[in-house]
Amino acid sequence: MSSAWKLCRAASFAVVAAVVAASPPRAARADALDLSMPRTVRVGAPRGDAPSERLDPRRTGRAPTRLPASPVEVWRRHVSGNIDVPPVIDAADGILVALTIPEIIKLGPDAREIWRARLGSSSAMAPPTLLSDGTVAVVTAAGLAWGFTPAGSQRFSTALGVRWRDADCAPLALPDGGLLVAAGNALVEIDADGVIRARAALDDRPASGEHATGAVLDSSGDSLITTAWGNVYRFRPPSAPRKVGWFGGTTARGAVLADRRTLLAVVDGRRLVALDLPSGTTHVRAGGLALDGPPAQDLVGLSLLTAQLGVLLGIDAAGNERVHVTLDKPPGGGLLPSNAFVQVDLKPSPPVVVDSAGRVAFVRASGRAGVVSPEGHVEIAAERVCVSPVAVLPAGEKRMLIACHDGGLWMYAE
Repeated sequence: MSSAWKLCRAASFAVVAAVVAASPPRAARADALDLSMPRTVRVGAPRGDAPSERLDPRRTGRAPTRLPASPVEVWRRHVSGNIDVPPVIDAADGILVALTIPEIIKLGPDAREIWRARLGSSSAMAPPTLLSDGTVAVVTAAGLAWGFTPAGSQRFSTALGVRWRDADCAPLALPDGGLLVAAGNALVEIDADGVIRARAALDDRPASGEHATGAVLDSSGDSLITTAWGNVYRFRPPSAPRKVGWFGGTTARGAVLADRRTLLAVVDGRRLVALDLPSGTTHVRAGGLALDGPPAQDLVGLSLLTAQLGVLLGIDAAGNERVHVTLDKPPGGGLLPSNAFVQVDLKPSPPVVVDSAGRVAFVRASGRAGVVSPEGHVEIAAERVCVSPVAVLPAGEKRMLIACHDGGLWMYAE
């Protein structure tokens, strides 16, 4: 090797060393090298007027848009198939409906059908859920998680390995774009592409014909899982689920995270109970009536829910009744006085939703639907919208949607 070549090579090394030394610190990161094609991954909270059951990952029932003060029917449509679970509303006010047949459809805000997709041979048992990137995820009775793009193309179909007909709990969209599915006593976490990345089991063992899980909620990066028996678990993979409390009764219809430390649920169908997550202690805020749950949580700390005898209640953190509004009509017509007693056929009604101004949208088991103003005035949208309502949802600015078991969808606006 010539001395001239050695001198040239030494000079080249010196130049490279000088360039590296002059580079900013971030050029020397120790990140793993990924040779695959780059792609965009959207993270954060899902977008939409009602992207999941009870409108958000904390299940607050709090609308991101204003509800109509004086609701008037805009359109009505009956889809081909019955509806057992609430629809979801995306960022473009599109309406995604899982049917009792193995199909999911998307309607535009004008009721026009945009697309329809098949869900194999089994229908959805829980409401659909929007993920961070707008993918709509649906879990079927066969234990499959399906993902569809906003345009209706299939993104994934993942076998979760859960028991048949256990997947009746609404999945939770995770901040990183994934999804947590609770079925029976099994917890399965998948990523944004539908790949299973974690699996765990709760201590609760479902009895014959019953299911363990009641609700799955987000709690500052952790997931909270309530069971039908009232147990509450905290879960963050790879750690195992950890029990943090017990409501003292059954909580089959879910819960709401009222604040960072307080979980609320209707227990045994008759008590509104607050569970303090750090200590595991409980406090009964209201009781003595057959209650529809879970409650909606407004911006000033009131828990809003209906009693099956036909009134809207607003309960504060101390257990004081701040709102008491009659929603149903007595048999003879007119509104029922607050102190009157009438024999009624008690049936559960869908939970209410509330907006930032304090307006509350409701639909009763009787089909009576409307909006309650912050002052307590009731504006009726329909005396009998249908015989079996499933949900009332915000569906755009000053718009609300009512879904019915017979496949009826009713849009109201101001």
